[in-house]
Amino acid sequence: MLVAHWTFDVATVEGRRVHVADGAAPDAELDEVAEIVPGRDGEALSLGTHARAVIPAAPQLVFSQLFGFTVAFSVNVTEEPTGEWRSLLYKPVGENDARGLGLWLYPDDMRLRLQLFTAKGPDYMDSHGRLTVGEWGHVAFVVNAQGMFLYLNGEQDVAESLDEPVVTPAGPILLGSEQTKPGFGGLIDDLRVYASALDAEALRGLAGRGPS
Repeated sequence: MLVAHWTFDVATVEGRRVHVADGAAPDAELDEVAEIVPGRDGEALSLGTHARAVIPAAPQLVFSQLFGFTVAFSVNVTEEPTGEWRSLLYKPVGENDARGLGLWLYPDDMRLRLQLFTAKGPDYMDSHGRLTVGEWGHVAFVVNAQGMFLYLNGEQDVAESLDEPVVTPAGPILLGSEQTKPGFGGLIDDLRVYASALDAEALRGLAGRGPS
């Protein structure tokens, strides 16, 4: 079930706010650095090292491992590795709390690291595949009772079982920089949140590689 979809198209933008295009979730709030710029298909969210967009916490955006959830988006990283971890997206357990879910780029590579916070602490999963600088790619991560799964460009890249339950990440969604860590330089588009674990066919469709 689709909970929220932000297209970042100009028609959804009002001042520093980006209205949700589908669903009943809150608007994304842009800081003074983030911008809406021309993208691959319409417009996209442009972020730099210290730029951020925040989607406030809401009941619709409480991710449940029991029912499963999926977060998917298109991304174009326009800078080479910087020697630092660069945040793409994270969601704390609660406001100003530990990271419930996080996704970063490696300091020296274009691989991704995914983190979930479980009853025993953080659990990490690293991608095998890589994003390509200056090219659009599609990223999706899926969580269900069995484990966590990372898809790149519509294909499953890596999967791991979860031995401990996930602590529900109920805080805001932050795109780009964290409080104390830099974000990535590039574009995000077509951000979707589902209150279910999408299957491989649906994810291929979102990535433009099969039926949607």
